[in-house]
Amino acid sequence: MATSLRAAALAVLGTASLWLLASQVLRTSPVLAVSLGDMADKAAADLDAVPGLLAIGFYIVGAAVAGFGLLKLKRHVDHPQQTTLGSGLIAILIGVALIAAPAVINGLSDTFGLGGAVQTVSRPRL
Repeated sequence: MATSLRAAALAVLGTASLWLLASQVLRTSPVLAVSLGDMADKAAADLDAVPGLLAIGFYIVGAAVAGFGLLKLKRHVDHPQQTTLGSGLIAILIGVALIAAPAVINGLSDTFGLGGAVQTVSRPRL
């Protein structure tokens, strides 16, 4: 008896939660952008975050590759005949290069006047 009451209560709660979720999803909101130009400006503003995301990706992958290189060095210390010293050192160097890549790219873009300079081409207003 208690099991059937519990199952019925769960069914009612499940139906109520689905109804609440559907009402939130299907609720129509007013259009936020007035024109196509506003939508293009919003999309261009969203693209400003891409370089930061790429830099974070370089840091994460670089740290992973450097950690893998450290594991290869430990494996070389434990079993010198099976793992070469060079494979661990190369992996560490690649990891360090990936970690340093965002700083190098920013330095080069500042050197050649590509970063932070006044843009001569503006976005067209649609």
